Amino acid sequence: MKKIIITVFLSSLFLTACEQQKNTEAEFKRPMGPNRLPYRVGNLGGKAVLLGEDAIFLEYEDSPVLKPEHRYKGYKDPPRDFNSVITGFGVDMKYPTGMPLVKYRDAPQEAYRQYKVDIKSPYHQWVHIGVDAGIRYHPNLTAAFINYTLDNKIKSKTHMENVHYINVYIPAHQNEFGLDKYGPHPEWISHYGLDKTDDMYIQKDNQGKVVTLIHCNNFVIHRLLAAQCQMRWNLEPFMKVRLTANFARVHLKDWQLIRKNSEKLIESYAVDPKTLKRIAE
Repeated sequence: MKKIIITVFLSSLFLTACEQQKNTEAEFKRPMGPNRLPYRVGNLGGKAVLLGEDAIFLEYEDSPVLKPEHRYKGYKDPPRDFNSVITGFGVDMKYPTGMPLVKYRDAPQEAYRQYKVDIKSPYHQWVHIGVDAGIRYHPNLTAAFINYTLDNKIKSKTHMENVHYINVYIPAHQNEFGLDKYGPHPEWISHYGLDKTDDMYIQKDNQGKVVTLIHCNNFVIHRLLAAQCQMRWNLEPFMKVRLTANFARVHLKDWQLIRKNSEKLIESYAVDPKTLKRIAE
């Protein structure tokens, strides 16, 4: 009889604890943003974040893209809180000012109106920033750099010869805008043509590690399409996050400003989960 009573008592405690946990989870309410929509919330690279309408293509670690078992009709995302791990999103920013683009109809339309005018030029100053965290975070840029050279660890010499050294770079022995330049392998140029190749630029820290990796294509301008650059770097130690900025190659000279304002924007999303105050302010 005592065993039955104890079992019932423990079961009651367990159910009560579960109910309390459910109630605690249900109590979390996403705060409202300035445009009368609740913020999207989550954990980005170890920091609690509030994301407004400027953040696009938001992805969590339980996304059906990452979890095949969730790829069925009727799958519903769980409620989000500051423990929900974010794996990626994007944002567009005008790099000289750091102003993000918000297309939501009830938001101030100044930036969107300017954007629609600006993008008519192939040399516009809007940058698309991609954010990768969680399972998508791969911080080793030095290894990535090496695998783009003749010293790469993933391609055999035979393979490189068979594909005419595509995506293989050699030192140009030039420094542009504070970056070390690497040009496309001669075989890559001769087989595919210069306009189908890229240049690569790197920045190293005092320990010789690559901290900024940039690829710029040699595309010949056609209508509204001009040569583009893609810059990658990490936000550690502030966040375990990798940023990728895409911009017109003509603005490569401003890569440090692009990097600075991109970091400022992404870091501005981080908050204290208890007070909801912005950490970077």
